[in-house]
Amino acid sequence: MAKEKADRYEVVITSSAEVHFYELVEYLYEHMTLDRAEVVARELSEMALSLDQFHHRGSREEKLVKRKKAYRYLLYKRTAKATVKIIYYVDKKDRTVYVTDFFPTEKNPQKIARRNR
Repeated sequence: MAKEKADRYEVVITSSAEVHFYELVEYLYEHMTLDRAEVVARELSEMALSLDQFHHRGSREEKLVKRKKAYRYLLYKRTAKATVKIIYYVDKKDRTVYVTDFFPTEKNPQKIARRNR
């Protein structure tokens, strides 16, 4: 049990990621049933928080490869045609994962670079 806890990283949702999350949740409540919107919001949150143990499972974010930090993402499929990228980077020294965005992939992908500074 102690080894399992030692392997975990802290997950920090940045303030800009929190804003993007709540904007997305607001959109979900307007365009989905209440029950489905709540499920999607909960699953997105759980997926982001699961990075405490599995932070290396995401793919590299190609729109951010020129940045100093190695940005990665997890892909959450919210409908058959719409997904959300949970964008993050890992600070190994501080054992912290920083979630920087919840990006709906139907938006212009060029906005990823502007939203993740």
